[in-house]
Amino acid sequence: MSETPIPSYEPDPIHPGEPPPPPRRTGKGRGLFWGILGGCLGLFVLLTALGAFAAVLGARGSGTATGDAAFWRFGSKVAIVPIEGEIFEARETVDLLREYAENDSVRAIVVRINSPGGAIVPSQEIHDEILRIREEGKPVVASMDSLAASGGYYIAVACDPIMANPGSITGSIGVIAQWFNMEGLMQWARLRPETITSGEMKDSGSPFKPMSEEDRVYFQNLIDGLHSQFVDAVADGRAGKLDRARIAELADGRVYTGQQALELKLVDQLGTLHDAVLVAARQGGIEGEPRTIYPRERTPGLLDLMVDGKAAGTFIDTVLREKLAGTRILYRWY
Repeated sequence: MSETPIPSYEPDPIHPGEPPPPPRRTGKGRGLFWGILGGCLGLFVLLTALGAFAAVLGARGSGTATGDAAFWRFGSKVAIVPIEGEIFEARETVDLLREYAENDSVRAIVVRINSPGGAIVPSQEIHDEILRIREEGKPVVASMDSLAASGGYYIAVACDPIMANPGSITGSIGVIAQWFNMEGLMQWARLRPETITSGEMKDSGSPFKPMSEEDRVYFQNLIDGLHSQFVDAVADGRAGKLDRARIAELADGRVYTGQQALELKLVDQLGTLHDAVLVAARQGGIEGEPRTIYPRERTPGLLDLMVDGKAAGTFIDTVLREKLAGTRILYRWY
């Protein structure tokens, strides 16, 4: 058995008696450390990118910034677009309709209406967007909640079919203009408004002067024209079911229950929201129980309050301005 040779040690001639320096460390240890650190950073970047991608897809699927888990479920879906409360503007609803129209996984849309109507132009813009989507080949069905009157019904007639519950309140096909006359209040407060106009009709509808007969005729003609537009929209939407003459008879502003509206052919069927989803699914070629997408309601957070702290005040100012000043001409049920 041979013995392992012992390495010879040569004393350092400059520093005799001192031990030799330790062997130099190789770069393997540091390379391993930086490799592990780089891998962790790469994994973190990858997970962040995947999370951002998922958020974008979720927002696209739900039509809101917060996303919707339903987007990740496989298969075709029916999207629900709610129209709640008085109609002040159309942008949010039109954007949501357009997103669902462009989403290939959404095969049909149900517009769920619970509104007394509101401003004329927003009602018309939502109505026209629904017609555009239907012309592109995607079905849109109306489902009436408790109330789908005036501007709410204007939107419904763009859909096919229109479904209501027996107790839904609908109709109110008409136009209303309403404002306060503050002349007596100004006299009581010893205030006298001064007005300079470029023409005699420029201050028609001012709350600071009584309405003249000429003003009344002027506004009546304006309202009659807007009412004719409403009747035309209903006649187009109910073509083959109601003629324009019959619609004009029904368009005196009165409301009807869902049951009455069915008998008058203002709606097509009685049924719940679920029934409307099933009808929309069949129109969209979906068999079996359809999956649905609901837009997630966005709750303002701290950042929203910091950035837009005047949001609540702006809403109150808008309501007060609409209620207390100016001429209001609306597709709305009172």
